[in-house]
Amino acid sequence: MNSIRAGILAVSSLLLAALAPAQPARPELGATPHADGTTFRVWAPFAATAHVAGEFSSWIGIPMARDPDGGTWSVDIPGARPGQRYKYFFNGAIWKRDPRARQVNHSNGDSVIYDPDAFDWGDDRAPEIPRHDLVIYQLHIGTFAGKDPPGTFDDAIPHLDHVRDLGCTAVEPLPVNEFPGGRSWGYNLCDPFAIETDYGGPDAFKRFVRAAHDRGLAVIADVVHNHYGPTDLDLWQYDSAYWNGYYGGIYFYNDPRAETPWGHTRPDYGRPEVRQFIRDQIFMYADEYRIDGFRWDSVFHIVTTGDWNRNPEGIQMLRDINRELAQTRPRLVRIAEDHAFDYDMAFDAQWDIGYRWALFHLVADAWDYERDMRTVAGVLSDWPGFQRIAFTEAHDYVAGMNYGRSRVPAMIHPEDAASLWARKRALLGAATVMTTPGIPMIFQGQEMNETRGFNDDVPMRWDLTNTFAGIVRAYADLIHLRRNLYGTTSGLPGAGVFVQHVDNDNKVVAYTRWNQGGETDDVVVVANFSCNDYDKNDYAIRYPSAGTWYRHFNGDSKLYSGDFGGVGAPQVDAAGDPPAAIVSMGKYSVQIFSKTPPAFPSPN
Repeated sequence: MNSIRAGILAVSSLLLAALAPAQPARPELGATPHADGTTFRVWAPFAATAHVAGEFSSWIGIPMARDPDGGTWSVDIPGARPGQRYKYFFNGAIWKRDPRARQVNHSNGDSVIYDPDAFDWGDDRAPEIPRHDLVIYQLHIGTFAGKDPPGTFDDAIPHLDHVRDLGCTAVEPLPVNEFPGGRSWGYNLCDPFAIETDYGGPDAFKRFVRAAHDRGLAVIADVVHNHYGPTDLDLWQYDSAYWNGYYGGIYFYNDPRAETPWGHTRPDYGRPEVRQFIRDQIFMYADEYRIDGFRWDSVFHIVTTGDWNRNPEGIQMLRDINRELAQTRPRLVRIAEDHAFDYDMAFDAQWDIGYRWALFHLVADAWDYERDMRTVAGVLSDWPGFQRIAFTEAHDYVAGMNYGRSRVPAMIHPEDAASLWARKRALLGAATVMTTPGIPMIFQGQEMNETRGFNDDVPMRWDLTNTFAGIVRAYADLIHLRRNLYGTTSGLPGAGVFVQHVDNDNKVVAYTRWNQGGETDDVVVVANFSCNDYDKNDYAIRYPSAGTWYRHFNGDSKLYSGDFGGVGAPQVDAAGDPPAAIVSMGKYSVQIFSKTPPAFPSPN
């Protein structure tokens, strides 16, 4: 098709050259529709000639004028309207999609004129969620709906009710920018401004965001600017220029800084036009899609250029964008996958990867003697506050293609991932996450004891919400308590933590969590990391104050599974100096206590 278009354009461009209009007054890059047509402007500083062709011209090229600054080309075309396909044509030989197109018809196809202001948001209002109330549910649009992938945004919407009912306050889809084909995790994006066609495109994503907001859920965008592509990547050698044998061209470093684990496609953060390109994509999400926050993928590969070589240009870009967001859109949360605080880059939080691996081994290692309660104390108290995202499951950590990893229950007991031991220890890990100071996160299916490793061709098994209904309820109870939705655990949303009991011989820890402090809102968490039931009424735990402490969660409750032990009392009495209470504990379980009586009886 491109060769046919080239022949048509070569003949027609001579006829149209004399008719090329002057530069349009609208300054925006990309295709900007207006009442009379569409303005096209593209950055191609090394092109000798530039045309735009599309359905509005029967694919006959219309010459573009070089703007006075010399770096961009533009033309205004009356009658060009949203929905029509188009492409740019440079130097009489190169067809390229618009780097700023909000819509394409395929990852290897054409750009589509799109009006970002045409969508009816109705009475949409973004939820105002304080940092201490964030509980993130990470999901993958292509598999989330449980149908043969790829599912769409519209397929995903009905299942947001489940996320809301769990008590989560934010969803974080894996990247939704256009990627090659219909199945992907999304980290190989080829069109950073366009929304994935197979997911439904830009209007469908807006429907998803509006539906999430209707349910009180924030939407956090996962953005990838540490590399692009490397396939179906029209940004590559965009206007034909490249240097030093690195071949990338104007959007990429053309020296060893281009090199990443995913190809030589690291953006050139030192080029002002590229920094603006990335900044504008972020603010497009914020303004056109009403996104509530960002998770930046692999910040390490932005702030370094391999082998820990510092990249000041990447650091400065992140600092500038995050500071602008903080000043102009302060409600948006700014999260990094890693290395958020190596430099002053104005991030709010980062994934605590060290926490994840430490906690994972505490529940997944085969033998109790391998579980060190001093490690538990460390993961709880080493970094208290809302600068960390705490989790046991996330896409990279439960995917078979990543070193044969799988879901936590399957890693605990590969031969029988639905066994009692796998379920108890996976739930133990989740309960620890929900009682750790920080922002907790779970991955789709974790709450229903999913045991199949994640991939873009493995759909969610929603029938597991019935098979493991008790586990789903346990997660909901934990999340509700974490957010103090019952009014009984006001210390859990806070940042205070003190680990007062570390028994490495018996594999038990106990810790106090608080918000305001002064014993006004203390919550005590008792965790048994052993295979033993302590049910002889002879195990004492220190409490922060004397009196009756009421239990609000028991990870050994038969309510969560009929084969759990039900060990533990609904309340305990602390006395003495220092105050202590006898606590019965089921194997591999967490109990949560406070001095506020429960609104309903605590079941065993």
